[in-house]
Amino acid sequence: MTHPVPHPAEGTAPAAGVTTAAPPADLRRLLAFRAHGAARLLLGCRARLEDIEGAVAADQPEVAVLMAYDLVQFSLSVRGLRTEGELSYGRDEAAFDPFAGVPAAEVEAALLLAAEGAGATGARAEEWLERLRAHLRDTEQLLGYGEPLPDVRSASGLMKGFRLARTWQPHLERVGLPGLLPSAWTRRAD
Repeated sequence: MTHPVPHPAEGTAPAAGVTTAAPPADLRRLLAFRAHGAARLLLGCRARLEDIEGAVAADQPEVAVLMAYDLVQFSLSVRGLRTEGELSYGRDEAAFDPFAGVPAAEVEAALLLAAEGAGATGARAEEWLERLRAHLRDTEQLLGYGEPLPDVRSASGLMKGFRLARTWQPHLERVGLPGLLPSAWTRRAD
């Protein structure tokens, strides 16, 4: 399996403190990181970012900050999949550790970033949103894809997302890892 060169996140280098180590040596860990990490980022992180953008637009800084904490924890859980992060997660599940396998400096930087939204209004809110977007771009860049992941909330992006899932599915099955799509989506109705 080849490892594509990560795309430059719109010409930016990874933020200070972001791990840029070589891919995991364990094939199962690498597959979990690249496949499940991409799915988590596409379905979870981007949805949370849209919620934050909506809260900022509605001048609801408290909601934006709460969602930002959720976003950075979920994004860090993607990063943690490289080493020891948990593959399975449940929303509001107390046993899930979003920081497993993530260096303490990255955790601290991400949580501080989320907290900075409390005082962000007007132009400062836009600057804060851009920093949250950069955080997600850095996470996506770590996944090692040769181009940006699709926007699954668009018509063309949804099909690209399904193609990504179909591409990874046989590899995940071969090594005994769970698939990317919920089983209800892949079961035949007849």
